[in-house]
Amino acid sequence: MGLAQGAAARVAIRSELGRLGIPCNRSRMPSLRALVVGPLRGSGAGREFYRHFAHQAERLEGLATAANVSADAILDLHLRVRAGGAMGGLLSRRASVRARTVGNEKAEKRALLERTLPIAIDGESGWIVRESCPEVGFRSIEVELPWLVSAVAGVNVGGLAVVAGPLLWGAAGRDGASPSILLAQECLQRFSDVQGALGWCQKRPVEGEQSFVLADASGATASVVVTGRERRVQEGEGELYLEGGELPTGNSNVASDREGDAHADRVFLDPMARRLQIDAAGAAIEIGLLD
Repeated sequence: MGLAQGAAARVAIRSELGRLGIPCNRSRMPSLRALVVGPLRGSGAGREFYRHFAHQAERLEGLATAANVSADAILDLHLRVRAGGAMGGLLSRRASVRARTVGNEKAEKRALLERTLPIAIDGESGWIVRESCPEVGFRSIEVELPWLVSAVAGVNVGGLAVVAGPLLWGAAGRDGASPSILLAQECLQRFSDVQGALGWCQKRPVEGEQSFVLADASGATASVVVTGRERRVQEGEGELYLEGGELPTGNSNVASDREGDAHADRVFLDPMARRLQIDAAGAAIEIGLLD
């Protein structure tokens, strides 16, 4: 996994590493030393990432290989965003998440999710759409960033949709647990219903302050709030609206013209139809998953 993404987004990935001053040179000699005693993969949060999220670590390695950058450079990006705020970039930028249930006793109940997608500024890498086809688990279609192993929003062929809200804060540095954003991809790969995903979310070793909203083809919805290493789960139906994150600095036009709900780019998810729609730059793109 990760090879196609790394090849397609190679320029964007290398540009993001250069923008942040992260060395991206890849060693010509394969070695397992970095996994044992390396400063990133061999200790702290990097080691926990590889230990508890093996599938996403495999995707990270494939992404780095195809982009011809070091795995440590990509891992460094994932650990940096845990701090949130300016370090979180687009993952921490102000956004809104909405869940609503439509239908009634006479019409089939249906859950719909949506999330605004903040515009990239100051040379940041923008949003991309990806299809994930794991050897074990569910296929999914997702919105994420070129260097990111996890989805930010997505729906899988089993009928589960997940949206991650802004990453508000986490642990700076290289110690601690993995970033909470990884929960989104875990749910999409492993589960077809909200109940199964909730149990998994409550047990995985991540940290940060971030909210997730889930919905499935039955019409069930729920939210998971990560605070530090604690989790709070709320199930229900009806309408849920969350808003948070950092306003962009140094660009008042973006903050006022593009971040408001009326004008923002956004992604819509329909778990019953297994469909994702993006409204961006005045155009709508709809993508569906077939069994």
